[in-house]
Amino acid sequence: MLQVEGRNPVKEALKITKPERILVARGTEKHPKIQEIILIAGKRDIPTEIVPKRRLDTLTQTGRHQGIITLIQLPPVRSLKDILMSNQGDVTILLLDRVQDPMNLGSILRTAEATGVDTVIIPKKESVGLTPAVLRASMGGALHVPLIRDSLYRAAKLLRQEGVTLIGIDPTATTRYYDTRLTGSVAIILGGEDQGLNSTLQNQCHSLARIPMYGAITTLNVSAATAVTLYERTRQQTNNKNRRITP
Repeated sequence: MLQVEGRNPVKEALKITKPERILVARGTEKHPKIQEIILIAGKRDIPTEIVPKRRLDTLTQTGRHQGIITLIQLPPVRSLKDILMSNQGDVTILLLDRVQDPMNLGSILRTAEATGVDTVIIPKKESVGLTPAVLRASMGGALHVPLIRDSLYRAAKLLRQEGVTLIGIDPTATTRYYDTRLTGSVAIILGGEDQGLNSTLQNQCHSLARIPMYGAITTLNVSAATAVTLYERTRQQTNNKNRRITP
């Protein structure tokens, strides 16, 4: 079970699952967003319980419940092979090596959902998973992107076998990210907050790219680097489609 806290995350949770009940802090039930959630819950026969705010203050795992908490059962996540086999077009895969900050992973999952990423893969160890804090930081977007915990090396090998181009983002690369071909089926690999991209994963990449920095700071944090790269991927894909459509 996963605890969901906050107005947007709870609203997004109702789109994919049916919790047993929703707890609302007394005094917040008139808030427009909470009223909307109560209305949706009522239509789906999900009980809403108005409770003292101190009860939610005791239950919260994020410290920012916004007057509403629920518990959900996440749907099963398909394997990477199943996702690749069922996708009829180009895929966008994100591999994250040892991202340990919940805020970073949450921000990445929010961006991944916004840019149409098919799945995000994280290692089984040395990485934060899907927690209430991650879900809160993603504003509920994490519920719409399959998050797979597996060996990144094994995932990279499978992606290569299936014809997916692996692009590693690394500050030591010579090619800039916007000069790198990011169209077609692509897997983008980024390292965590401190370690960067390890050499084993670098060796699995078809190419490496860097995000140029023009100030005193030498690198972006992993969530910002992910956003920059994914939106460049989106830009290139859009331009590529427009060129094919134009006579």
